[in-house]
Amino acid sequence: MLQLAVADAGIGIPASLRALHPNLSDPEAALEKSLWPHISGTFEEGLTGTQQNAGMGLFFIAEMAKLTGGTLLIATRGATLLLSGWVDEEGNHDLRFIEPRGIGFPGTLVVFELPVGGVVDYPALIETIKERAKQRTPQRAIHRWIRFDPAPPEATVFEIQKQAENTPAAIQLAQSEITPRILRREPIVLDFSGLRILTQSYLHSLLFEPLRLAWALRTPIYVRSVEPAVRSNLELLENYALAG
Repeated sequence: MLQLAVADAGIGIPASLRALHPNLSDPEAALEKSLWPHISGTFEEGLTGTQQNAGMGLFFIAEMAKLTGGTLLIATRGATLLLSGWVDEEGNHDLRFIEPRGIGFPGTLVVFELPVGGVVDYPALIETIKERAKQRTPQRAIHRWIRFDPAPPEATVFEIQKQAENTPAAIQLAQSEITPRILRREPIVLDFSGLRILTQSYLHSLLFEPLRLAWALRTPIYVRSVEPAVRSNLELLENYALAG
């Protein structure tokens, strides 16, 4: 295992993002968002960088960990995040915050571990990460149709745990239950209780077409009880589902 560690005694990631990203007041939310491409304390979300900063460093390291079975730990003021990659073509991963919540580091500590021999084709790996960056690049004035805030009380709730990682069941649920309700503009809630991880392929089967329909009809899809790794994949799905 190859390990690289870098630390500083600065203000920390949450504070560095707060001025231009006021919606990231929670340290954990700020830390998770810092793993996205083009997220930086030097420019607003929706831009792709300044002459000096593209906001891509942590994103590239995180994606490399996901794709090679590596590990990334980031500790900063107010939160500590641990990302563990799986060795598969989709880059599925586990992402969690270290307990107790609020534990951190007086500045920022980044520890990256990569399995020796984990990178067989470096150019191909970089091209994959660049494509992922393109899919996840924030867009100006985008309206989010996956909503993490409370749903209306009359919303129909679907418990995803009952058929998690069953792709045919996800397609069936989307076609028979979710899509008809969106067509009728009825509020729905997807409950992800008890699910720390869901693969991108499963979420794609469940929500790719419903999301495009939700955008067309201006009807939000509410979600609740979402763990960080699942939320990250949901946001990735929404970005590329509505890109074209």
